Amino acid sequence: MGNRMNEGFKLYMEGNVEIELFDDDLMIFSVHGSRDDTYQVSMNENMWLCDCDDYQYRSEKEPGSFVCKHLWAAFFKVAELKNED
Repeated sequence: MGNRMNEGFKLYMEGNVEIELFDDDLMIFSVHGSRDDTYQVSMNENMWLCDCDDYQYRSEKEPGSFVCKHLWAAFFKVAELKNED
């Protein structure tokens, strides 16, 4: 998990996380991945989801049980936004 967290932090630090929607009940981000692909990360009712293949495959049996690098990148962006308040 540490590697995905580090990769997510790198994506965040490089400015690869864009806010599409941000409120208490629903958050949507576009995260530009390391291979020039863009993934949608969302949080709805405290359930985080990503549409990347890594997340889709690994969380198939139990949704929400896996954190990909794109989710990590969004988590870091949320922390930044919360600290601005």
